[in-house]
Amino acid sequence: MENAGDSHGKGVSRRGFLRSAGMLAGAVALGGIGPALRGFPAVVKKRERPRKLIYIAIDALNPAYFSLDARGNPGGGPGNWLMPNIRAFLAGSLWYPGALAHLPAATDMNHLNAMAGTSSAQNGIIGVWAQPASWDGDEAVLKRSSLSFALDDRGRPVDTIFHAWKRRWPDSKTMLISGKEWVAEMFRDSDRPAVDLLITGKDHPSYLAPPKKESFADPRSDTDADCDPESGRMGFFDFKHMRRGRVLEHMSPSRVMTRLYTGQKSLLTAQMQGFPERFPHDSWIVESALEIFRRHDPDLAYLLLAQTDDGGHCIGTAHDPAEFVQGDPDAVGNRCRKKSEYNLVSARNRMIVREAVLDCVRDVDIQFGRLMRGLEEQGIAREARIILLSDHSAINHLSTEEFICTDVMGVMESRGLDTRGVYAFSVSSYGVLYWRERKKEAARAKEILLGHRAKNPQTGATECPWWVLDRNDMRKGVAGVCLPGELYHRYYVDVDRERSMLWPDLVVLAKNGWQIPVYNGHIPNVGINVPKWTPPWRVYNGGHGSVDTLPIVAAIRVPGGRTGVIRRAVRISDLGATALSLAGLATTSTVSGRDLTGDL
Repeated sequence: MENAGDSHGKGVSRRGFLRSAGMLAGAVALGGIGPALRGFPAVVKKRERPRKLIYIAIDALNPAYFSLDARGNPGGGPGNWLMPNIRAFLAGSLWYPGALAHLPAATDMNHLNAMAGTSSAQNGIIGVWAQPASWDGDEAVLKRSSLSFALDDRGRPVDTIFHAWKRRWPDSKTMLISGKEWVAEMFRDSDRPAVDLLITGKDHPSYLAPPKKESFADPRSDTDADCDPESGRMGFFDFKHMRRGRVLEHMSPSRVMTRLYTGQKSLLTAQMQGFPERFPHDSWIVESALEIFRRHDPDLAYLLLAQTDDGGHCIGTAHDPAEFVQGDPDAVGNRCRKKSEYNLVSARNRMIVREAVLDCVRDVDIQFGRLMRGLEEQGIAREARIILLSDHSAINHLSTEEFICTDVMGVMESRGLDTRGVYAFSVSSYGVLYWRERKKEAARAKEILLGHRAKNPQTGATECPWWVLDRNDMRKGVAGVCLPGELYHRYYVDVDRERSMLWPDLVVLAKNGWQIPVYNGHIPNVGINVPKWTPPWRVYNGGHGSVDTLPIVAAIRVPGGRTGVIRRAVRISDLGATALSLAGLATTSTVSGRDLTGDL
């Protein structure tokens, strides 16, 4: 890995000097005297315009896609990549293929981790879109994700790179454009404004065209949309799987809801595709971001492209070719019968069609390519520091008719545990449990859940479908599962004692593709309000949150900096710490991430 210098001939440009000084300050910080030099305010005047720093966050993108060929098979190479535009970026960057998110491997907390160098133990966010904040009788009161309740382990407001940036360069423009509107709203609702340009599909300047409806499986870039296969949904009755003697069980509200929300043509997909203002495709984010750069030229920008995540929830993921098997052409709707390679479906859920997922992922790469070309045409890409990341990855969930398999509340109740005053907040592959009183019963609940067994419909093995962590586990860590302190918020638990924010008594992390049901009607912002009385059901084809969705994309491009591959394990919080160091900034709240500027 060569390190290209910034000097030309015998002289050094002023910009090159500043760049070298910034990198030197980062290197010195690694040597242990960083607190004195980390900001190096004497090098850059407070009012002087800073060099651009751009985050490009592709929500839920699994780095395993980068090894696949154009057809989605193993063994990709130059000229034959599934995602050639991202591969081109990686070739000119420093790439960490072993990078991981923090638990829970979900949206809100990990985007904040990338901006603040934190984990959930420092930023106080444990939920997606909302989380339980207080009690109203036996019911928890949910509060929308907001920086107003994001406190670090010492009770201080979580400070992000946006806040540090505006303190140092108050006249410099900052931008956050997000395909997850609530991530942007976290900053809009804050009493410490730090983002000048907050752009979402719902709230954007009039000169930007509104997002349009577009299919996940058949985006506008799909060249054979009339040919490639698609799945349907099981439907209200699903006569094919109705068994004699089990009609009442088959027609239980939980199973009916699960059937209606499962499949490429399901209610979930219809809702997410039908509300583009809430779930804009990456094409809209790219076009809008480039227009904002043209009109306002922000110096700090965070671009959140959400299509991989939205499509993954609805139609699944395809990063693991070994998971896919030949399916029934009639069942998957293949309209090109001579293309047998199109008839591949997931062994975990035969309604997940590989080609449909690949078309979604190919479009993500196409839009990334458009973004980079646009930044290059505007002269931005050459000089900006660019951090490419994903906040987590995703897996396909197992499809099973046995609802009790992962019904956390049902399992506890079946073993005689009194669940009054217990609140379950869960979705996809993680869940958190809160006890209003009788907190000592959490130990019994943990024992019951760890003793539960279910038959894996893919492997046929009988197994415990989850890890269960109590507060002691959260504090000390569990080898191979959770880092020490990663999920334990010392301020909320030990100091505040949950007066201003509840903290889980148990964290449940699903294994091997199992999916934990949604309780209390909570689905993170699917475009409609779901009643609290809705029965628990499983809502996603693909999802995330647990240990197997920790792998992330992490690559840093610095003009004149090092390129290549570093296989050392890093965390998403390290990207936040590194971004701060690259800009010569420091936050006023706890940073747990490590500065990686020495690698650059």
